[in-house]
Amino acid sequence: MKKPLASSFLQLLLYMRPFRRIYLSATLYSFLNKLFDLMPEILLGIAVNTVVAREQSWLANLGFCDLKIQLILLGLMTMVAYGLESLSEYLFSIRWWNLAQIVQHNFRMQAFEHVQKSTITSFSKQKTGNLLSILNDDINQLERFLEEGIDKIIEVIGTSIFVGSIFFFLAPQIAIFVVIPIPIIIYSTFRFQKKLSPYYLNIREKAGLVGAFLANSLLGLLATKSLVAEQLEKKKLEKASMAYKDASFNAIRWGALLVPIIRFVILSGILVTLIYGGKLTIEQKLDVGVYSILIFLTQRLLWPFTEIADIMINFQRVMASTQRLLNLFELPTENSPDNIVPIKGRITFDDVSFSYHNHTPSLHNLTFATEPGQHIAFVGATGAGKSTLLHLLLGFYLPTSGKIFFDNKEIRELSLPGLRKQLGFVSQEPFLFEGTIAENISYGYVEATPEQIIEAAKNAAAHEFIMRLPEGYDTIIGERGQNLSGGQKQRLAIARAIVRNPTILILDEATSSVDNATELAIQRSLSKIGQGRTMILIAHRLSMVKHADKIFVLKKGSIAEQGTHEELLQHDNVYANLWKLQMGETLTHPELIID
Repeated sequence: MKKPLASSFLQLLLYMRPFRRIYLSATLYSFLNKLFDLMPEILLGIAVNTVVAREQSWLANLGFCDLKIQLILLGLMTMVAYGLESLSEYLFSIRWWNLAQIVQHNFRMQAFEHVQKSTITSFSKQKTGNLLSILNDDINQLERFLEEGIDKIIEVIGTSIFVGSIFFFLAPQIAIFVVIPIPIIIYSTFRFQKKLSPYYLNIREKAGLVGAFLANSLLGLLATKSLVAEQLEKKKLEKASMAYKDASFNAIRWGALLVPIIRFVILSGILVTLIYGGKLTIEQKLDVGVYSILIFLTQRLLWPFTEIADIMINFQRVMASTQRLLNLFELPTENSPDNIVPIKGRITFDDVSFSYHNHTPSLHNLTFATEPGQHIAFVGATGAGKSTLLHLLLGFYLPTSGKIFFDNKEIRELSLPGLRKQLGFVSQEPFLFEGTIAENISYGYVEATPEQIIEAAKNAAAHEFIMRLPEGYDTIIGERGQNLSGGQKQRLAIARAIVRNPTILILDEATSSVDNATELAIQRSLSKIGQGRTMILIAHRLSMVKHADKIFVLKKGSIAEQGTHEELLQHDNVYANLWKLQMGETLTHPELIID
């Protein structure tokens, strides 16, 4: 839901509360800078008064009767004014820039950490490109606002206060007419602000969609090329980009109208000072020095308001970005106890059912138990519920009904990070990070020694191909492991899972991308490293699971049968027919495996 502009700004101030000493001092230096910046115009008026009035000048009335002394004094005052103006500009620039860097860093880190802690349910509803846009572009918008934009706002406010006060002190009869345009300008600006607010929020949303499309398209570049779909992707990008362009044009069309209107309003104030002030000066009702100061300061009073349109437009952009960023913190996060309980490897599913987003249940009343050190396998056709079961084991989702126990602790009573540290998981599509092979194997277990890394690679049948690479374990594998084959990536993922010596090892189609020889090598390694630890296998290749202590056959989210490889072959049910299909034998009951 769209938040009011003021609400987003107040929430931003609340977030920056720990840094209030920085932004309060920066605000003070900015106001002092605007005050010192007005001094040259005032000194010019004093100089005119000195030249015209001579021995009766303002400075003469203060005791400086000699004209040369007056001019020298004006020169010194001008130098001091410029020096203080330069010093205060340096101080406020350093303060605002420092605050900008602190806020953007902390905001980005906290937002990233929050996304990492978000539930898989909430994360799966987000577009990756949109998240990237928020974590990068929107935070950069906020950074630029703190570096430059906020000082522009202070300039308008500070100049209005200081110059307005001078006007009312020197010539209140003129000041009344000069300040009349200010409320008109402010009212017009805020009317436009209300009009522009949804437009700029729409721009940020459209920018997020463009980012989401680009991220998705670049990740699928190989598929695009193989299907010769470059033109299709180009048309999709053109559509998203045109939507962004149209959203920007709608905002610019209204935003560009504000500046000309403000300029004409400002002109009225300048003309009042010029004509009415000149008339009073001719009639000797106004000192020529005062008239000079008013002429110089009229533009300083009103001209900053020509930028108020751009200031408000930038403010709208920043608040739209801030709103999107703050909305990110509303993503639900995983909540689990802090207690880290060592587990021995016993897993129990007690009448567990689960459905995604209140849709058709993916699992129905699953009940089974494994003993520590036991090797069990789950097989079944695509959509049978195998991946869902793994997501429940890893705590990515919690059961819709029923309970999951690790030893005698229900999963809701366990620290999920603490549980996952005791699990080794190899997904069907392993994700490798840009870096060296050694860094990828030790990822998540940075305390791993070189010896442990090499041992894990050997157990995953990866050591030989690693040693054939130019830099061995120090070889850079590129983004997402693009320099490796599918089988090599799979073996590195297995090494990464076992290097931490997990109590429970979970393999989801761990040999789906390797050849038969490598699969045999991995099977031999797993039989060795699986000794004394619970191992859960998910596989389409039944040759990978035939040595499991117990095999569960899933069908439409339920356990259709269970037993050892030999027992299930004798049943001549689903498993037996799947085995025959893979062995090239004649199916006795094809209807069991074909929907």
